Amino acid sequence: MSEINVRLKHNFEDSDKLFRILFAAIKLGVPSSKRKIADVADISSQLVDYHIDKLVDNGQLIKIDSKYQAQSIFSDKKIYKFLKDTVITQLLIEKLAAGIDFSQSKSHENEVLEESILTLLRLFTIELKE
Repeated sequence: MSEINVRLKHNFEDSDKLFRILFAAIKLGVPSSKRKIADVADISSQLVDYHIDKLVDNGQLIKIDSKYQAQSIFSDKKIYKFLKDTVITQLLIEKLAAGIDFSQSKSHENEVLEESILTLLRLFTIELKE
């Protein structure tokens, strides 16, 4: 079994573009051309062309002939339920609520908590060691 290390990310340079490309591929749900992914991601074909191999190299996308598709696990409702049941728990929400200063936010507390959870998930990187 692997040891799990969780730490704060240090490099955000390409993460937003990579996520937009990945999200577009997930949204498409079928093997798609770089151009189609660029259209759905609303970014240039050149940016997709530059970044897409990183997503294949890190296992987020698979290449089928000359098209690209997100790993099917990203659309698996069972995984979403598992995350809800084990990671995004009521205890996590309560801990966040206790630590957040809501006094200056114009958004409803639930919206602040939702954004905080998403931010935390994007801030950290996970390393599995054997």
